[in-house]
Amino acid sequence: MGDTLSRLDSKALIQGVADGYLNTDLNARFIKNKAATYLPLAPDDGIEGISIGDMLIVDRSLKPKPGRVILAEIDGQYCLRRLVKHGNALFLVDDRGYVPPRPVTEDEQYHGTVTYSIHSQSW
Repeated sequence: MGDTLSRLDSKALIQGVADGYLNTDLNARFIKNKAATYLPLAPDDGIEGISIGDMLIVDRSLKPKPGRVILAEIDGQYCLRRLVKHGNALFLVDDRGYVPPRPVTEDEQYHGTVTYSIHSQSW
């Protein structure tokens, strides 16, 4: 009887959790500044945990800060890079080392800070 009761409790818990998530407003949960937020697809896989084609939540109103992932435009190509501070200099770096770190210049084109990524589990 204890096993049956335990399985029933687990099913009820899972259902309750699922019901709670279904009632969650995803905009309120993930988008802080609606007017400055957009949802592009990841152009590359240079950042750990993000794959090509993952949906990104990008906020243009957030100032790029060291350690954050940004959507940048380098040589006319969109790419994901982490902003890294080394001494007094800032660099755009990919986590996987596919390309060498690039010193940040005043000419860099930033298209926002990545706040979340959504990875599809269906292949």
